[in-house]
Amino acid sequence: MLPDGVQDVTAAGRPGGDPGREGVKLGGMTEYVMAGASADTESVRLAALEADRDPSTIRRLDGLGVGPGWSCLEVGAGRGSIARWLAERVGPTGRVVAADIDCRFLTGLPDSVEVRTLDIREDSPERDTYDVVHSRALIMHLPDPMAALRRMAASLRPGGVLLTEEGDYALLNYGGHPDGAACTEVVHRIFGALAASGRMNAYLGRTLPSLVLDAGLELIGGEVETHIARRGAPALEFQRVSAQDAAPGLVASGVVTEAEAARMIEVMSDPRTVMTSPSVVAVWGRRPL
Repeated sequence: MLPDGVQDVTAAGRPGGDPGREGVKLGGMTEYVMAGASADTESVRLAALEADRDPSTIRRLDGLGVGPGWSCLEVGAGRGSIARWLAERVGPTGRVVAADIDCRFLTGLPDSVEVRTLDIREDSPERDTYDVVHSRALIMHLPDPMAALRRMAASLRPGGVLLTEEGDYALLNYGGHPDGAACTEVVHRIFGALAASGRMNAYLGRTLPSLVLDAGLELIGGEVETHIARRGAPALEFQRVSAQDAAPGLVASGVVTEAEAARMIEVMSDPRTVMTSPSVVAVWGRRPL
């Protein structure tokens, strides 16, 4: 059961499974929800995401046995932290491709890493090539996540593994502050509006196991991770910076009022606030031999 006031979102990324008939739309736009963020803001957000999620991602990749000579593809490589780790692990006999639709932040990588501009919504990586493909916080932002997963799955060699990690925000909750409950309601209302507009499915994570199976892969593992965060923790900082940057557009679109936006940011910035984080659903699947 979802928190009070939270709309159910299906695998199609629409409230109630009926595209466009419920919720507040954000102009029908389908681009990445933070597409308008400044370079500085996006860099801060990506750094917080890395600090929060890299340890678990690296643990999972390590558990998959990534080692010397492996061929690796990172889709949605962000600032390149995982690509750096992969390059160190596969060594000079391996190959790492760091792909993103926006490669501004893929700088200072080892010479062995190939940086590639790639829009997984339309572009297909080489088929039958990679030992491991990884994506994180990616397909929840896409209008057709299944198509993207199929493109990534097709790029695996037989026996290769796709590790995909996506958020599910159903557990996201703000407490410890007098306005914590109100902030929680506003945040989930925003997610409903984003889903109705096809810009972000904040509850996609729960469907990831079935999506991986539908992509033609053998499901070999998965886990769900949620934790508690206070001010200064990367998980809460990621939410605060995202909310602060998105607030003007959300107010202009009528999703929230100016007072609600200000209260939301105030709660996220207050040292009293304790956040139950969004869940990260991680699933790994193998391409059949």
